[in-house]
Amino acid sequence: MSTNALSEASDNAGLFYSIVKSLKSFDDLEIKPVVNTLLSISERENCFVGTYYRIIGSVETILTLDNSKHFQAACMLARGLFELAVDMKLLELDQQSWIRMREFPDQEKLRCARIALNFKKVHPAADIDVTIHSVFLTNNEQRIFATRHSLWPNKKEIPHWSGLRMHGRVMQLSSPFDEIYAIDYPRLSWYVHPGLTGVVNLRAETFTYLCSYAFKLAADAYWESLLVMVREFKIEKANEKIRQKMRIAMLLPFTKDPAQAEELVKELLR
Repeated sequence: MSTNALSEASDNAGLFYSIVKSLKSFDDLEIKPVVNTLLSISERENCFVGTYYRIIGSVETILTLDNSKHFQAACMLARGLFELAVDMKLLELDQQSWIRMREFPDQEKLRCARIALNFKKVHPAADIDVTIHSVFLTNNEQRIFATRHSLWPNKKEIPHWSGLRMHGRVMQLSSPFDEIYAIDYPRLSWYVHPGLTGVVNLRAETFTYLCSYAFKLAADAYWESLLVMVREFKIEKANEKIRQKMRIAMLLPFTKDPAQAEELVKELLR
């Protein structure tokens, strides 16, 4: 194992971890207080807020991963943050997409209820109670079925509220989503799906580099999600320099000392 390589890997992981942490501090000061004080939000806005809080939860969790032995968890969380960022962007682009996001959970409940009931039918001796599934099916199947044909016409399966698989979702978007999906997403997927791809016969520092990749993707996804929140809730109207402050949060970890950090702040806020 190369000491220099391990040191470099650790430095990179620490840098990108610091970027995520810095963005979280910015969020806590500039975005979250606005979201927490929103009154009478619409159903569409509620989809943004719900997704935003999911993102915060993932960010807070990934910031607890301070050792390379957690590389799999870091990769999984980063991958999830990217998917949530894609959701955010799709919600922003299509003014009616919130309706599909709102109705999709019932589609999933119906699908799972049918699976459970079919399992019990095939395995009647199984010690499981499917009463709740049966009641849900009886009370809701017709309504949910009608909604499905209204919102997702001619779809034999609905893998996601958008009606698209991940590739199709990303194809609706532009940079940086397309590049991340082509380059970073497949690499991190190796640590979500079963198998030995990406873990066999590797140097020790490789797992620290994987944490770097994960924190870098987490930072990029978090950045894109926060931009959507700034636009959607028009935070810039009340805070004219919100984007500059966000940029500062992204760049602060690159500064070498307090004097350089102060100069960066002055430069971007003048």
